[in-house]
Amino acid sequence: MRGVRLSRWSMSYFTAAMGSLLLAELLWVSGVAKPLQNIGDPWVLAGVHLTTIGFLTLLMMGALHQFVPVLTETELASQAWSGVTLISVAVGLLGMILGFLALPGGALPTMTWLLPVGGSVVVGGVMVALINLGVTLKRAWPWELPAWLVATGLAYLLITVSVGLLLALSLTVPHLFSSHVLGIMGSRGLSSHVIGGVGGWLTLTAMGVSYKLLAMFTLSDEHRGVWGWTAYLATALGIGAAWLARWLGLNGVASVAWVVILIGLVSYLWDMRSLYRQRKRRQLELNARYGLIPLGFLAVLIVAAATIRLGASLSRIDIALTFWALYGWLGGLALTQLYKIVPFLTWLNQFGNRMGKARTPRVQDLVNESRDHYAYLVYFSSVALAGVSLYVGWFTGFRIIVAIAFIATLDITRALYHAAHPEERELKPAPAPMVKSEKAR
Repeated sequence: MRGVRLSRWSMSYFTAAMGSLLLAELLWVSGVAKPLQNIGDPWVLAGVHLTTIGFLTLLMMGALHQFVPVLTETELASQAWSGVTLISVAVGLLGMILGFLALPGGALPTMTWLLPVGGSVVVGGVMVALINLGVTLKRAWPWELPAWLVATGLAYLLITVSVGLLLALSLTVPHLFSSHVLGIMGSRGLSSHVIGGVGGWLTLTAMGVSYKLLAMFTLSDEHRGVWGWTAYLATALGIGAAWLARWLGLNGVASVAWVVILIGLVSYLWDMRSLYRQRKRRQLELNARYGLIPLGFLAVLIVAAATIRLGASLSRIDIALTFWALYGWLGGLALTQLYKIVPFLTWLNQFGNRMGKARTPRVQDLVNESRDHYAYLVYFSSVALAGVSLYVGWFTGFRIIVAIAFIATLDITRALYHAAHPEERELKPAPAPMVKSEKAR
């Protein structure tokens, strides 16, 4: 970590993120959220935003507040601002969830002001994070590839939450817009919102963080060549072009942009293949070993996007692939890397200052891979089958399978909790190195 101070708030971000994931899974299991019937239903919108903002965005933010200083080898601009962001986004998300349910016809009494107010609080928290992380990034100019990916992802985050706030206003105070603008926002605007959020913010940031973490934890070369830069430029520019083309209704430009995005993502997967093959650590730990599964989900998404016309309508295949993108590719990568991040930060916080002074456990001693890997196998298998269930329209099967994924997520949460709160009496510290006796010759 080269002297970079630990983030005071990252563990709290991770706690909120895991809680949001469990709540989102419970919504799907309960059956009140029915994505196959109405993607715009308040319960569906609540489940989607618990996943995208509550789980993925909070988890990414928690990771970035620790690893942007690592990427740039500088201190975070403000630890206090990190806490402000967490509180703002969490409170704003709660307001948004209640706001969705308080829309006309929702489960709560109508309160149209609640959704835009909650969205505004989220935007405020994001702005604080952008300033905090942006100042930190600026100190380390010129940037390496992971920093470029993260910075671009943060720019897309600002765009995404701003568009989301406009969409919230169009739902709650439609008289502010003309009927023509409302029509555009309800179709093109929603599509652009998804592209900017899932593609621009979450995918680019996941690529940047994965380059740093997997290189660090597999002891591979952190300096990427032409494939890494091709992955960044093609994906980032393609997403920008697709976002703009959707707003303007330029379907031809959007089709070309999708091809460019696919070229970027294929380059990323090829470069990750090189990263794994060049690693110095021969025996992979769980985070790196099972980190290959999310990359497999991404490969399936690329093949599907190259062979199926997506996005023309919200068909079952669109919904199934979106589920795989959120829970298989992005969620899977987040959960696998969290399994290493949490014990790594815990070890640095509790045992790092004792290194060389007393016997300390290894980072691996804070987890039990032989026990915990089953939860990851069940989680990924369930996500794969749940996507298939959505595709064939078997909603009852989807609920049952997600219930199994919920149990696996609970077990992963348990493992992460124990890694963050180790009982020293249960740890077996690494043996002290052998020292030759003065009389030994």
